[in-house]
Amino acid sequence: MEHLRGILKILILKELEKENLSGKELIDRIGIKTAKKPSPGSVYPLLHELLDSGFLEVRVSGKRKIYSLSEHGRRVLEEYSEREKQAILSKIQVLKDWGVISSDEHDNLLEFVQMKRDSFLRLFGLRNWIKFVALLSKTAENSKEAAEKILENAICLIEEMEGRK
Repeated sequence: MEHLRGILKILILKELEKENLSGKELIDRIGIKTAKKPSPGSVYPLLHELLDSGFLEVRVSGKRKIYSLSEHGRRVLEEYSEREKQAILSKIQVLKDWGVISSDEHDNLLEFVQMKRDSFLRLFGLRNWIKFVALLSKTAENSKEAAEKILENAICLIEEMEGRK
């Protein structure tokens, strides 16, 4: 597990879990998801480290190197993801036990954490998702009611759109 320290390593592995990519494609995708494009000087050394550790495989296509997740990398990433999920679920339970969150909030958080990972990650691929969440969070700091109204309106809009299909 020590090989997986660092959020950038995890982001690289998560992207390669979905499809094989070049270093430049990884940089672009991570930049879209995090709203901050990592530098080649930070990504390429990590790719070499992950390759040397057996987490990745590489093939050459023209002048490009295409990276893919090895079976070892896939297994370790699954173990890491499961540990992270269990740690989050434990923390949510502690918040409920200490009375920081209500039973309903607990149930909502559990449902949120247990959502399909792909569905959750798709949201981060949306152009304005991070901005939306940041603005909603800021609104909630000032007025929980206003934030809930925004969410209710968004839900109604989505339900209307879904009804048109």
